[in-house]
Amino acid sequence: MKILRLSLALPALVLLLAGCNINKNITVPAHAHWSSGSSTINGEITVGPGAVVNGELRTINGKISVAAGAQTGKLATINGGITQADAVHSGELAAINGGISLGKNADVTGDVATVNGDIHAASGVHIGGTVRDVNGNIALCGAQVDGGLSFYNGTALLADGTVMQGNVTVKKTNGTEPSNHEPRLIVGPYTTVTGTIAFERPGKLYVSDRAVIHGVTGATAVKFSGVAPAGVRIPMCPPN
Repeated sequence: MKILRLSLALPALVLLLAGCNINKNITVPAHAHWSSGSSTINGEITVGPGAVVNGELRTINGKISVAAGAQTGKLATINGGITQADAVHSGELAAINGGISLGKNADVTGDVATVNGDIHAASGVHIGGTVRDVNGNIALCGAQVDGGLSFYNGTALLADGTVMQGNVTVKKTNGTEPSNHEPRLIVGPYTTVTGTIAFERPGKLYVSDRAVIHGVTGATAVKFSGVAPAGVRIPMCPPN
């Protein structure tokens, strides 16, 4: 937990040390080509359709929105979410106190991580790194993740033919983190998990009779038929 917190808090330190805009929004016009990134405090970042940013975009107290077909480097926000439209290409995505939403056919070359927020990925999304969440729900719906998945609290849904390369780990809290909600993992129809599913603390595992998994530790899989297990509330997939 401490490692994840540190890695996500680093953008704040970089902003303060390197200097940035203050109380200003950053807007990258449609189809513009920026040779470097930018940062702001108390401002939103908006990237227009088809724009290219060869660098990182960072904000404190603001959200980041990227329009369809744009390309960026790393995106990082504290106290704000990240929203990508369809066919966006980006580097690592990191948020604290904000969710992350990926449109259809988005491509993320690095990790996707948040501390307090939900993560949603639509069909055709490719994530080259890992997906990590602490306090939030996860819905991966027809996505491919190369680096595996880890989460602490909430519910994680793998659905609509998602392919998870690597392990899925329900992490054990360090005793100081909230753990009021029993974590749940739902492996939906036509989903494949190539690594091990590991529960480091008690939780619920539901696996479709049309899913493919390879090994489970720390939990007993409950098989289900249909789209979702009966009586279990699941995160919503992004609209197609």
